[in-house]
Amino acid sequence: MAAYREPAAGELNRRLAIRRRTDQPADNMGLDSTFSVLKARWGKIQPVGTAVYSEGVQTDVKITHRIWFRIIKGITDAHEIVHVTRVPGVDDVYEVVPETPLYRVKRSADMNGSRRFTLLEVEELSPSQSGAGIYV
Repeated sequence: MAAYREPAAGELNRRLAIRRRTDQPADNMGLDSTFSVLKARWGKIQPVGTAVYSEGVQTDVKITHRIWFRIIKGITDAHEIVHVTRVPGVDDVYEVVPETPLYRVKRSADMNGSRRFTLLEVEELSPSQSGAGIYV
């Protein structure tokens, strides 16, 4: 990856969570999805340019956004990013914000090799695509 400017103070302004999705066969010939516990983090979301998106379409690895977090290890393409909000009256418990897109992780890297930020390249899925069943 190219060298990127580190996010400035205040740029990590989206409340997001990284969750691991696991699909299991369902009795009705479909899939049952289970998710890891939500742990909220502050992140920055930025759409990619048209050249990056077009290149991704040609290689069937569609990248629509980049997301920055403070360093996180172990993020793979089995993870997805969701918008979250705190559950009122309960400490440190979060829920997914309805009708917001989710982002399927395509690539994860230590940004600039500095061990300060993780840069994720993701594909945005609309809320209708992120429901039960396999991704479309």
